[in-house]
Amino acid sequence: MVIDYIYIILIILIILFIIYIIYLSYDYNFNENNKEYFLVNNNTNEIDLDLVNTNEIDLDLVQINDYIDNYKQNFNKINIEIDNNIIQNSQTKNLEILNKSNINLNNIDKLKIIKTEQLIKKNELPIDKPIKTIKSKYNAQYLSTFTYDNENYNILANDKCLTTRGLCKDEFCLLNCQTNLYSSNSQKFKPYKIINESDAADIMNVSIENIISNQVYPYTIFKSLVNDNCLTISNEGISIEPCNLNNIKQQWEISPDANLCVLE
Repeated sequence: MVIDYIYIILIILIILFIIYIIYLSYDYNFNENNKEYFLVNNNTNEIDLDLVNTNEIDLDLVQINDYIDNYKQNFNKINIEIDNNIIQNSQTKNLEILNKSNINLNNIDKLKIIKTEQLIKKNELPIDKPIKTIKSKYNAQYLSTFTYDNENYNILANDKCLTTRGLCKDEFCLLNCQTNLYSSNSQKFKPYKIINESDAADIMNVSIENIISNQVYPYTIFKSLVNDNCLTISNEGISIEPCNLNNIKQQWEISPDANLCVLE
């Protein structure tokens, strides 16, 4: 029995020893795995770390900044060039439009001159062909005229002559026409051809700004030799009134024909 107890005790001791060995082995491994290692040089002013060279980093940053600056400068130059090209193109187009407008205006002026010259020539009467018919630009009414001197004209209406003062009870009236031997200025009217606004202003003795711009030229007016008033027509008939060349009722077209072929 005693021997049996001894064996049991030995076995227990062996087991405990094994457990102790295992414990020691485990503790050793655990401490090895959790140690932190630092390699410190004897010189305390230097630490041996595996770091990237900072000079190289600085150099790279400088190059990057230079690249960015160059890019910005190039970008600004391109923007300026684009703006300049846009401005130049716009100016070029404006100049082209201006030149075309000037050419068109010159052509219009030339056409006006040509048209005016044509109208003047059309409205000019030969010396040996006096005015025989006039047409109102207001209501297209016709009146007959005659002359004794190819310079001053008598105005016919209802087979009588328009007369200023003279034997009239009023400022004007219709009286029997005077003969060449017995004639007076009371029945004589002098024609004036109006080619443009300047002519109208001169006749009226006013500045050209007082002449309305929508007049149709040329036309002719007839002024009394007695009072310088103008032959005027309305829907009620003819009269002699102060000249106002802005008044279409005083504007006439003339013709050398008695058959009422009126010149414009």
